[in-house]
Amino acid sequence: MKVRLFPTFSCGLLIAAVLAGQPTSALAQQSAEEIIETARSLLRADRQAVVTDVMQFTPDEAEAFWPIYHQYRAEINTVGDSIKHLVLEYAGLYPTVPDARAKTMLKELAGLEKKYTSTRATYLEKVGKVLPAAKTLRFAQVESRLDLAVRLRLAAEIPLVPITGEIAGRFSEGAVFLEGTAGGIFVQTLEITAKIAAIDAPNRKVTLISADGIKQAVKVGPEAINFDQIRVGDQLKVAVTEELVVQMGDSADADGSAALVALAPKGSKPGGLIAEAVQVTGTITALDTVKRSATLTFEDGRVKTLPVRADVDMAKRKVGEKVRFRLTEMVAIKVEKL
Repeated sequence: MKVRLFPTFSCGLLIAAVLAGQPTSALAQQSAEEIIETARSLLRADRQAVVTDVMQFTPDEAEAFWPIYHQYRAEINTVGDSIKHLVLEYAGLYPTVPDARAKTMLKELAGLEKKYTSTRATYLEKVGKVLPAAKTLRFAQVESRLDLAVRLRLAAEIPLVPITGEIAGRFSEGAVFLEGTAGGIFVQTLEITAKIAAIDAPNRKVTLISADGIKQAVKVGPEAINFDQIRVGDQLKVAVTEELVVQMGDSADADGSAALVALAPKGSKPGGLIAEAVQVTGTITALDTVKRSATLTFEDGRVKTLPVRADVDMAKRKVGEKVRFRLTEMVAIKVEKL
């Protein structure tokens, strides 16, 4: 375990322990085609009624407008069918979309967007020849709102293309110290939720994807005794807590590390605890009372400058004084079925 003064969480330990106990999960999900058709049919049945109500055509305007409108919707629906096929292909590839295919899909999507725009412009010009300018503009606004409703539904249902990165989570921190006394206890907690997107069993690697489309591949150590129980689609929730204890003065304990592993038995319900503790001692080599900072040098040659709280009297501290850091990192494992 690498010591971090004022910790920044190690995602490696966090994820490596996540599979200490996992159940299988069967998620009943709506297919991509059903999602698209639901979105497209959301307004299709009532679209003409909405346009009629909002536009308030005269009899002559209605007679001239509706044939043009039906032709317009037929061509737009053709564009929609092409987009549907593109999205279905994307759904089949998700969550792994090869770069070469992603480039092609992007070009196809851009072409369909261009066709949609040009078709819309062509028919707005035709509508403008049978309706007053104000009503033509109103019609353009109505169509934009109706199309936007469908696009928003699709955007909410279809996940973003995953990109490789580091999964973020919910972060919280706190500190306990005696006012006027240097040191104290500092605690940070990070919770992440992610879904298993792929499993490489021979190499014991798991690819996780967060809700915002961040993909991270992690190596699973031998301590994950229930590795064979996990499945693609399982939703994982992991919490990691780091506690840093800072004490002043000479230390009777030697620097070093220790580990504790308490895992769920093979085949049991998921859960467990993995903890690592490291203690290091640094020596104050410089004090800056203006910037309120202390520079420490450690046995391995590392030098670290740390801030000093405003309530601590730096006049009581001196160069050569020892500062002991004891860092404990714990991973609590929990699985949620959605």
